[in-house]
Amino acid sequence: SVGAAIALAVGSALGQQAAASAEKPVEQEGPPLFAWGGDNRTRYEFMDNWPRGNAVTTTYDEYLRFRTRVWGELRPADELLLRVRLGNEFRSYRNSPANNSRNKFPDELYVDNLFAQWREDGWGLKVGRQEYLKGSYRILGDGTPGDGSRTIFFDAAMLTLDYGEKSTVDVFGTWNHYRDDMTVGRTATGVYDMTFMRRGDPYSKMDEGGAGVYAECREMDNLAIDLFWVWKKETSFHGGAERFPGRDFHTVGLRLMPKFNDWLSGELEAAYQFGRVDSQDARDVGGAPDPETGLPRTQEAFASRDISAGMAYAALVAKAADVAWTPSFRLAALYMSGDKDSYYATTDGSTETGWNPVFGRLPPGGDIPIYMYDVGRWSNLFHPHAEIGVVPAKGHPVTFEAGPMYAVEKDAGAEDHYRGLYVRTVYRFPLPEFAGVKFNGLVSGDVFEYGDYFDTEEDRATSVRLELNAKF
Repeated sequence: SVGAAIALAVGSALGQQAAASAEKPVEQEGPPLFAWGGDNRTRYEFMDNWPRGNAVTTTYDEYLRFRTRVWGELRPADELLLRVRLGNEFRSYRNSPANNSRNKFPDELYVDNLFAQWREDGWGLKVGRQEYLKGSYRILGDGTPGDGSRTIFFDAAMLTLDYGEKSTVDVFGTWNHYRDDMTVGRTATGVYDMTFMRRGDPYSKMDEGGAGVYAECREMDNLAIDLFWVWKKETSFHGGAERFPGRDFHTVGLRLMPKFNDWLSGELEAAYQFGRVDSQDARDVGGAPDPETGLPRTQEAFASRDISAGMAYAALVAKAADVAWTPSFRLAALYMSGDKDSYYATTDGSTETGWNPVFGRLPPGGDIPIYMYDVGRWSNLFHPHAEIGVVPAKGHPVTFEAGPMYAVEKDAGAEDHYRGLYVRTVYRFPLPEFAGVKFNGLVSGDVFEYGDYFDTEEDRATSVRLELNAKF
């Protein structure tokens, strides 16, 4: 049952913490030879009238998900760190027609981190399975977007060079396979396709690899600067019976974060993409014949084409730190270029102008907008918005965000640019520590009022999330 699952997850965390308390080493200079810990996330999610492309799913989903992770670190020398983290996530569905029998307890035990890190004065090297959240996460954030927030790791090598007083340059290479073979057990009724945009049968078979440089310049007190270049290779992939071409492209950009005074700051990020989409021959996709023609179902050929796309984000942030409730205000706009055809359908070899989020398929806020796209393949969006925040008590921030969303291009047969009005409220709160375990929680609610871009008679989509986190 759900109650038993929660008790199992929290009880496990408390039991492990109690055992650790009796075995903690005597205090010593520097980091300990061995350290360990973990966390548990219990999340309730409800979503209704969800967007799917430019249509709407009118059924509702309601479920609980439980993710537990335990990590250990070994430091055989001051310069060397070895880290492993194991994870498990299972779900309990109350209503989800497509998923009621999936991801049941105990599900898979997976390797979430497994790396060695060597650090010297002026440089460091990290090799293995690791997380790499960089900058705004719009370019670099999730190497395994196909399984949602269950994992976000990259299989990568990372060289970090220090320069100046406070600045660094990361040089990295990564290759992320569609299937994770480092697991124990099997997920019920289905698989985890770690990179997919459209589900295959059962895998999309799309691998994602690349390399890049990310520089953070922090020498000026009132202006932080990030510069980046990322090359990415996406292999061809399956989406059901269909097959889609791969891509080979580069993304270059910068991010500026000026501080104008004690209460006003800003952010400006801009990036440009260029490269090529692979060609693909026409193919028979099998299945029943076309009911209108009686002929076998076929997929049209794709001509190889150039890529030319862009992304920009700008924001002004005001924060009154010395005023009661610490009020803040953000005025921002996000732009991602679009294409008049869909991401998959161009057949005449014209330039692809739709933005590709590279390794940044994380949700930028709530979950509703992500389902306008294939598993977070963010593109074709202009979103001006405002956010108000207050902290009525220490550790209790509340934010309210609202703004319209537009399609830059009327793609996939849409009749209008206006996607709709997106509103999101989030409240985060701490909870009392118990037996050395730290607790905190989150409550959020999202509403999306549909515009004429969507082919639907529904007025809005809604989402509610309740979350309890334990860290030990």
